[in-house]
Amino acid sequence: MGNAVIIPVDAHLLTLTISKFKIVERPVHVGRETRIQRERIQSKDEIPTQRSAASLALSFAEVNKVFGAIDIKFRLRNITPESVEAPKGSEALDDEGFLMLAKEYPMKDAVSLLLVRRFQGSEGGASKEELGVCAVGDASADTGLAHEFGHLLGLKHQGDIRDLMNPGLSPPGTPLTAGEMVDARKSPLAKRFGARPT
Repeated sequence: MGNAVIIPVDAHLLTLTISKFKIVERPVHVGRETRIQRERIQSKDEIPTQRSAASLALSFAEVNKVFGAIDIKFRLRNITPESVEAPKGSEALDDEGFLMLAKEYPMKDAVSLLLVRRFQGSEGGASKEELGVCAVGDASADTGLAHEFGHLLGLKHQGDIRDLMNPGLSPPGTPLTAGEMVDARKSPLAKRFGARPT
């Protein structure tokens, strides 16, 4: 196929925090009078991803079985736990919320992978090729992670369930088509990390 391409990935284990406010009334004695004082109290709910370094290593092994066919390997470089304010105050990340977070985590010298407890959408994830960032929820299969990496390699949705780039859920081990293999190797991401024209 050609030279091997190693694409580094920085994984961000995100805890989405949701701020909640409530008004509490308290009696306050002022001289001989009792007045009601209202206070605004803030609390936070935290929704952490359940992913771990061990589960990510297993997922990357499966992802690399797919891309190994074209000598591309995604290598987990860093795993960083982080707390962020939940976009739109939602427990589940959706496409709009993903775009809000993606701008905070653009690719620098590695692909940026955002891991959240729940992703609301048909694929269980999303990606933004221009920013070099993708996200998946805990329930997303390894095929879903490979699918999002495929988008970062410039691949578009296809209509065949036997194709990794099908917009629905493809079964485990679903390969790329011959055309997708060529396109992925020619993508800006693959070229950035060492792919040479064949």
